[in-house]
This record gives sequence, C-alpha cells and structure tokens, in this order.
Amino acid sequence: MPTIAIGRISHETNTFSPVPTTLASFEEGEGILEGDGLIRHHTGGKTGLGGFLDVAAEERWRVVGTLAAGATPSGKVAAAAHTGLRDRLLGRLRSAGPVDGVLLHLHGAMCADGAADAEGDICRHVRAVVGPAVPVIVELDLHGNMTAAFCESVDAVFAYQTNPHVDPYERGVDAARCLARLLRGELARPKVYIAKPPMLPPTINMRTAEGPMHDLLEDARAWEARPEIVNVSVFGGFPYADFDQAGTAILVTATDPAAGRACAAAIGRRAWDQRARFLKPLPTVPEAVDRALRLAAERPGKPVALADVADNPGGGGTGDTTDLLRELVGRRAGGAVACVWDPETAKQAFRAGLGATATFRIGGKVAPEAFGAPVEVTGRVAHLSDGEFVGTGPVVRGRKVRCGPTAQIAPVWRGADGTGGAGGLKIIVTSVRHAANDRGFFRIGGVEPEREPLLVIKSRGHFRADFEPITETIIEVDAPGAANPNLDRFRFAHVRRPIWPLDPDLVWDGGRG
Repeated sequence: MPTIAIGRISHETNTFSPVPTTLASFEEGEGILEGDGLIRHHTGGKTGLGGFLDVAAEERWRVVGTLAAGATPSGKVAAAAHTGLRDRLLGRLRSAGPVDGVLLHLHGAMCADGAADAEGDICRHVRAVVGPAVPVIVELDLHGNMTAAFCESVDAVFAYQTNPHVDPYERGVDAARCLARLLRGELARPKVYIAKPPMLPPTINMRTAEGPMHDLLEDARAWEARPEIVNVSVFGGFPYADFDQAGTAILVTATDPAAGRACAAAIGRRAWDQRARFLKPLPTVPEAVDRALRLAAERPGKPVALADVADNPGGGGTGDTTDLLRELVGRRAGGAVACVWDPETAKQAFRAGLGATATFRIGGKVAPEAFGAPVEVTGRVAHLSDGEFVGTGPVVRGRKVRCGPTAQIAPVWRGADGTGGAGGLKIIVTSVRHAANDRGFFRIGGVEPEREPLLVIKSRGHFRADFEPITETIIEVDAPGAANPNLDRFRFAHVRRPIWPLDPDLVWDGGRG
C-alpha cells in the first residue's frame, strides 16, 4: 500500500498591501490543521485536498496529513510565519517515514520576508526530505508567479483552469490521478518546463470564460492531446507582488523535453501577442455610480452590482476603502454594501444594540491617507450577527465562513429642515476581512441581495460565479485600493525590467533570439 503525504500552505501576497501577514493571519483565516485533523476536515470536501483524498480512497493509499493553512491575501508574509508553517509541514513529513509520493496544494504567489519565491522554498525543502526518487506533484492557483527554481523541485504541476476559481477540487483529482499513474508505472517520470514572456498584466481581464485567458487555455488543451504532454498550466500571474519573477508564465509537465519546451514557448509567444487584451479601462467612481443608479431606475427587478475591484480583499485589498461608499452616502442612494472590514464599527454597533441610532465612522481605518478617510454616518443598527455561514455559491461551496461580529448600519438621512428618514442604504461591516464572493456575505448582514436595487461588492472577479445569475449588470469601478488594475498607481522596485505594461513600448522576439 503506497504512503502518500498531502499538505497545503496558501497565501496570495500583495506586497503593496498595508495589512500585515503574520502567523495569526493564518490562524484567523482558514485555521491551521495538522495530521488526522487535516484529513477529517477535507474528506468529502470540494477542495484541492478533498480531491487528493477522494483519489487516495479509490487507490487505497495510506494518507499522511502534514499541514494545511491559508490566509486572506495581504502584505508580505512575516519570515517567522513562513518558516514556522513550512517547518511544521516538514516535521510531519519526516515523522511519516518513507513516503511514495507527495501532493501539495499551494498558491503560487506567496512572498515571504527572506523567501520571495515562497512556493519554491517550500518545495525545495520538501524535495530535500523525500529525496530525488519520490514524485512531488503540486496544484496551484492560475495567478501564481512561477519560477524556474520552483519547477526544478517538482515533477508535475496542475493549475486551476477557471477564473472565478470553481475547480480546485477537479484539479486536485487530476494531480492525484497523475501520481497514481506514476506509481503504477503507466507514466514515465515527467519534468516541468517553463516559459516567461516579459508580461505583468493586471488581473482584471483574466476571466476564463472569455478573453485572452480563455484562448490560451484552449491552446493548452490542444497541446495536452499529445501523449508526451501531461499538463499545460497557464499562469496569468499576480502583478501586486513586487518580485523579480512576477508575471505571466506557462508551465508544461511533459515526458519529452523537446515537446515540453516547444509547448511552453509557443503558448508564451501567444500570450505576448494577446497582451493588449488583458487591459480594461474602468469608469471613475462618479461615472460608475451615475450609470448604476440610472440602470437601477430604468431596469428594476434585478440588482445592479458595483464591483470595488481595487479594494478586493481576495487580492490584498484592505476591504475598508471609502471613496465608493462616500459617493453613495452623498447621493443618498439605496442598496447594500458588503462587506466593509471595520471591527471598530462592528464593536460599536454591538455596544449600542439592535435598533439603536448612533454616529459611526465607517471604513478608512487601515490607510486613510492612501485609500480614503472614514465616512461619518448617522445610522440605525438594523441587524447584528455572529458573521458565520456556509457558502452555497460555486466558489465558497460547502465551506464555513467566519466574518466575526457583523452589523448592518442603515443610514438615517437628515434634510435641511432637520427632518429625516431611512435612506434605504444598508452598510454591512465585518470583523474579519473577506472578499464578498458569495451571497452569504450579504445575508449575514440581514440583506437578501436579490431584492436590492444596487449591490456594492468588494471583490475582483470570484463574486461573479454567484452574483452574475441574479444581477442586471456588473460595473467595475476605478477607485483607490491596493489591488487597482491600473499598475501605474504602484511604485515597483523589484520586478524585472523592461516588462509590459510598465514599459509599454517593449519589443520582444518571443524568446527566439
């Protein structure tokens, strides 16, 4: 009976984010699971580790749980957090004795103090423990910033094929089945080949249902029809990591070196040729709100969504920027905003009590000088909850989400004559930072999103999987935030140069010269 070790350490690091990433970030996020607790938690779940475990049951493997930990995207991971988690995983791996294979679910864009290529560092240490003969196979997010050093430590890579990411389970199954074929001798030992065109595209137009990523993934599936090509993974990259290897990469798992290199180079050149399609102009806050209010009035029945993409906590945004909120409050708009990360306001609302009216300073606590000061609102505490729910949408399906103490503040407008009334705006504040990628993020604030004329969602793209079916339209907004798609807003010090679009006139020969 083969013995297989599984584990996960996941963080998408935004080095421009003012939110620190410590060990407590992982404990507060997904929690840290080890050993049999990891296995119990993920058995039957639609996660990458759940996919590993389902194949393990089919193959009758003995499974060793090492460590599983993840945190909401934020700033550079503290060295102690990275090495502490890595070494706990390695300790479990050593304690297991000889293993026949390793399956890891990592992210690909984790940067730590002292280890900018954190996944490469983790896999290099795993390889040192298990030796050169044991297969190490890794599942990754398609926003990874991949390196040649990482590729040298692993045998196969399986990246997500969907954005929004609704396929971590399926890619986990693919990775584990690849390992099964290797252990049965049905597949020659592959290697991973990499191509890196000089591109650092923003993530705003990396949806896989359409656009350049869709076309590149179609090319990848065509190459995979060749028997020597095991997998082709297309990484759009994550530009908010100021790291010399950030950007687009093509990783090809292949049993034939010539085919692997040719495939990676061909799709890398195609990505370069398609680079302009990754850019997408967005309306300003006033322009977006104008359009949203007009559409909500003209086409009632389904909500209009404003996507505050620059403050996406799923990309390292603080979750508490205020320009869009301030515009809506100033216009006395109706609708719902989810979810502003503001533990201070949530605590104040709980102290005041349900039904109480008070003056709140909402948002703008983390970096007011960069992303907007708090918005002062006199409002009624319309709903209080513990902020916990189980996701029902495609991205969060079946997972328990903990937002901590959560409150809905309903502004009370005051007119020039001193009279006032309910304004119709509902502001949901949470104590734990999350991207609102599921309708449950509204429901914990006492809001049924389908019934609102306007929804403000702090997320870049994953929310679409659950919200597109219920919305009239989605308007992405150019507002301040640590994940703004206009890369000219950021001061890069470490990315390799020249690189597009920071160097828009760059000429590249496709790696041929």
